[in-house]
Amino acid sequence: MFTVITCEEPEVPSGSYVIGYDLNVHSVIEYHCETGYLLHGEATHTCGKDGEWTGDVPTCEYIDCAKVLPVLNGAVEYVNGTTHLGSEITYGCTKNYRLNGVSRRYCLDNGQWSDATPKCEEIRCPEPVLAEHGILSVTGNDRMYGRTLIRTGTAENSNTGATSYKIGALAKYRCERGYKVVGEPLSTCEDNGKWSGEVPQCVYVDCGKPEHIQHGRYTLTSNATYYGAAALYECDGNFELDGFARRLCLENATWSGNTPVCREIRCRDPEKDGVLSTQVSTHSVGGVAHYSCPKGFYMEGNETRFCLQNGTWTIDCKHPGPIENGRVIVVNGSTTYGGAAEYHCLPQFERVGPFLRKCLDTGYWSGDEPKCELMTNEVAEAQGVGTSVGIGAAVIIFILIILGLVYLRLRKATPVKNTENVQAAERKEDQNAAVMSYATLNDGTPSTMYENVPEDGLYDNPYSISGSMYGYGNTRRVYGRTGHYEAEPISNRNGITINGVSVR
Repeated sequence: MFTVITCEEPEVPSGSYVIGYDLNVHSVIEYHCETGYLLHGEATHTCGKDGEWTGDVPTCEYIDCAKVLPVLNGAVEYVNGTTHLGSEITYGCTKNYRLNGVSRRYCLDNGQWSDATPKCEEIRCPEPVLAEHGILSVTGNDRMYGRTLIRTGTAENSNTGATSYKIGALAKYRCERGYKVVGEPLSTCEDNGKWSGEVPQCVYVDCGKPEHIQHGRYTLTSNATYYGAAALYECDGNFELDGFARRLCLENATWSGNTPVCREIRCRDPEKDGVLSTQVSTHSVGGVAHYSCPKGFYMEGNETRFCLQNGTWTIDCKHPGPIENGRVIVVNGSTTYGGAAEYHCLPQFERVGPFLRKCLDTGYWSGDEPKCELMTNEVAEAQGVGTSVGIGAAVIIFILIILGLVYLRLRKATPVKNTENVQAAERKEDQNAAVMSYATLNDGTPSTMYENVPEDGLYDNPYSISGSMYGYGNTRRVYGRTGHYEAEPISNRNGITINGVSVR
């Protein structure tokens, strides 16, 4: 009698499952772990002849890699929203930034995410390449704060990579004097970290010396004939330029415009009115045109006119004509260009309009002709009041002058002579200078207060007054070492005074 040998159902640990439930001898089962679990042990087991499964029952361990740290200027996306074993995350960067590192990472069985954490770096362009003899200005770069970087391209000044530029920065290429830009002069930092377009080159351009002109000359402003240089033309006296006075050396190595010509300045035949006849010496500058009238006519205005450097004859505005209730005075009798005419009104009339008119280069007098209109009562009264006030003020001033003269004459002192005390009086004068008047004794030195005022620094330097002094400026009379004058005691005896000075 035979017995069929079978194995018991295999043990299924937490977080695992078994594939193959044939329990007969030699049957095989496989252990698997659920998502997020890691299998520890042998996964395949066989049912033996003894009715037992080979090996030990494996276990499943849950693995969680946890969430990663956020990336600056970037974003992390969890593909399945999980962080356990086998989970996947992807990285992305914001605008104008690019990823430096892997874009995908996986949760490994060691509980760590695969690879290193990537970084989001700003997309920047390196220093633009600059051709020889080139000048570069870069604007719109954040690290320059609006400033413009200018440098000249030479063999020594090559791209060092020391400076980078943000996306959108604008590079403008120029060349040194005498060189022109061949290529696109503008380049932009693009989002791929490269400058747009090709690097332009600088090519030297020389126009050579411009053509000479008769009766004139040209001047090279920069003493050069390369690209961008300018030539200025001018003519000799009594010649005028026909053409452009300024020409530039163009990028095609030619001078702009046509060569100008110097033409002699000549006046046309002078105009004349009616029966006037003219005789012209020459139509060149300085020529004279003589006007004459036939018998029975007299001439108003100038008999001669001169050919000017502007190609016109001297302007004659002719006499402006009389005005009613007034008169016209032509200054210096000249009615030619620059001359002036004054307008005056008769008494009781007031002028309405300009007082002075000038002969313009148009042949007309400036402004409108004034008129002399009869004054209104208010204006006449106002002028009468003004006249009365003026006369009254003059009378008052005259009276004050008379009174001043009388006062000065009365103040004039008459010295009292005393032969007995003259010497004493002279001796006392210096001691009593503090009380003497301008009309008293004289010690032989000038007494005017302004005679010795210094000329230099009159208003520049302040001066101090110490002690008792007489006079102004630097001329001082100081009495005593302390600056004070102490009068000599006067006895009770009868004394004699001369102009207020007591003498013994």
